Amino acid sequence: MDGLKAALQSKGVVIAVLTTTTVISAGIAYLQWRRHHKRHYVPVGHVAKIYMYPVKCCRGLEVGEAVVTEQGLRWKGIMDRHLVILYKDRFLDSRTESRIVLISPQCSGDGQVRLEAPGMDPLILSGPTKNVINVSIWDIKGDAVDCGPEAAGWLEKFFGKPGYKLVMSAPGSKKRHTVDHWRYKRFAGKDDKVGFQDQTALMLTSEASLDNLNNKLTTPVAMRNFRPNIVVSGSEPFQEDDWLHIRIGKVDIRTVLPCNRCLVTTINPETGVKDKAKEPLKTLESYRLSTKEKYKGLFAQTPLFGLKCGVDQEGVVRVGDTVYAACT
Repeated sequence: MDGLKAALQSKGVVIAVLTTTTVISAGIAYLQWRRHHKRHYVPVGHVAKIYMYPVKCCRGLEVGEAVVTEQGLRWKGIMDRHLVILYKDRFLDSRTESRIVLISPQCSGDGQVRLEAPGMDPLILSGPTKNVINVSIWDIKGDAVDCGPEAAGWLEKFFGKPGYKLVMSAPGSKKRHTVDHWRYKRFAGKDDKVGFQDQTALMLTSEASLDNLNNKLTTPVAMRNFRPNIVVSGSEPFQEDDWLHIRIGKVDIRTVLPCNRCLVTTINPETGVKDKAKEPLKTLESYRLSTKEKYKGLFAQTPLFGLKCGVDQEGVVRVGDTVYAACT
């Protein structure tokens, strides 16, 4: 009898715990739902272009649709910026080697990447090795897997010197976590983990903002100079500065930070030649420096163009989709 009583009491405790857990979970879900639905979304334009960058800092691919994941865009089984070139174990970008923009990664559709470049035979990447390397980009560390000697040899031939590697942020490997950085942790969410993007999963810009800038330039620049993932048409110039939350179909995007710009924007994405006058960066500096108190000390004297975004709800985005934004 005592054993039965104890069993019933134990069962009652389990039921109580489960009930409490269910109530708490439901409460959290309700608060998230309420917070989401209290936002006032308005249509601000349409998706004009979508860009994928299989290898960080190399040429991007313009695509008609892509899957938005918490770690960035996915297209034909390939993740955005989950491959990166290292030179002497430090990541390579176009500021130190402008010819990197001439490397054009192509996706075959079965998860394979093919590298193409002027004067080079194409290289189909084989599977990564088991050699794990710790990679730091802008002081945020994560793990990468070496793509092997064939890829290294191809890069060394293209750049004309030794010391290069191609590495991958492979599925299941330790991702770079934006909250690990002292400068960005107050803006980032706990799930803002990425491959080799600078800090966030996505970068968004608008055609109107580029038009506004080009109207001030002697020689207009292309959107490719700014290397965005999603380009919005139909909005007002720099209207995106005020977008805190963005919805495209089922996808929910959250603005983490404005995107501050550097010398990468001065490199012609078609030729790899740097602009001697440092345009469009110089013109951007004349009217696009941060004035908001919450960003004081964050961007120094670098101008802003576009948004760095995290992903709250995954889904598919397509060219032509209506873009909705909430400013609160």
